[in-house]
Amino acid sequence: MNCHTLLAHLHFLALAPMSRVAVICLFLVLLPQIMARLKLPPVIGYLLAGMLLGPGLLGVMLAEDSSTRFFSDLGKLLFMFFVGYEVNLEEFHKCRRDSMVFGSLTFLVPLLGGLMLGRAGGYEWNASLLIGSIIASHTLLAYPLLAKAGLTHSRAAVITVGGTLFTDVAAMIILAITVSIHQTGFSWGFLAAEGAELLVFVPLVLFGLSRFAAFLLRRIGSTQEARIGILLAFIIVCSEGAHLIHLEGIVGAFLAGLALKRVIPAGFDIKSLELVSRTLFIPVFFVATGLLVDFGVLRDTVTSQWPLVFGLTGVLILGKWVAARLTGRFTGLDPASISVVWSLSIPQMAATLASAVVGYQARNAAGERLLDERFINASLFMVVVTCVIGPVLTGRFIRRLPAP
Repeated sequence: MNCHTLLAHLHFLALAPMSRVAVICLFLVLLPQIMARLKLPPVIGYLLAGMLLGPGLLGVMLAEDSSTRFFSDLGKLLFMFFVGYEVNLEEFHKCRRDSMVFGSLTFLVPLLGGLMLGRAGGYEWNASLLIGSIIASHTLLAYPLLAKAGLTHSRAAVITVGGTLFTDVAAMIILAITVSIHQTGFSWGFLAAEGAELLVFVPLVLFGLSRFAAFLLRRIGSTQEARIGILLAFIIVCSEGAHLIHLEGIVGAFLAGLALKRVIPAGFDIKSLELVSRTLFIPVFFVATGLLVDFGVLRDTVTSQWPLVFGLTGVLILGKWVAARLTGRFTGLDPASISVVWSLSIPQMAATLASAVVGYQARNAAGERLLDERFINASLFMVVVTCVIGPVLTGRFIRRLPAP
């Protein structure tokens, strides 16, 4: 253990456990508020908190601490559950054909760009495919701007929301396949078995376990405490079920969100779980992601690996622009709507980080990671840049849309 690491561990041990919790809570409250004043997403504040609280600076938190891992793992599952739960299936059906055109293009174009970038950066084919899928999805960070302007029913908004469903599902499938191949090796027999297991698992979650969870919520979920317990159990069962067929737990959690949205009554209150999740577990997941940042590696990555850092962001923005332009050509969208679709699909946020962290944590039999620290640092740079410019562009472009 070198002096830097030893010093970090001594910092960590110098505070009593409850004192560390108090410091962490203070950072979780203050930094997102500072980000809000700067008109930046709260997730950037959580990532910054992890960088500050980690062994590189204050040493209040360690990524390998068991309590940090527990809260982070649960937060990752809860976040992906709400990603699935917030997908608006009704909006998708309104403009199904156009949404599928956009979803396919905005996934495939960045996917190919990321694949080529990964190969140029020295990553093997499997890791490069994962890199492409990570930048192929997106987060509708600027969607509230449309809601504020009363444009959520515009064609541009509906197409983008529907396309997001396609990209999220496709990204989760590729994540599952690439991680499994890295851990167990590639074979056509494995892919066939994985496909067969998916054909069983997905309907089981969507039509079986979800209905049982909805039944429990109706029968014994009369209190907030009972609802939290039932929902947590449902998410964890789906996550563990995914592990049984060699998928990542976040895939099961994502499917759990999609499934539950289908079966519970409209207006059913799950805000109690959402409050607990967004107050504690999900922020800790982002903070734990920030803990992975090694400032020495970050500096070296930006200086010596700048083609990867800037190339990742550039390929993403260019790929999303090409996809939006092609969508406009195939669907007849007007130029203003094309610009809105493009800007809405730029931001990369939590789902990107979740997939990147899973790829970083995945090791094969030789102990080699699927994605390395270089990519973690490059993806953090990409998240910050896209979360800033995406909403700025959306705010400018929606002024050109015709009034509803």
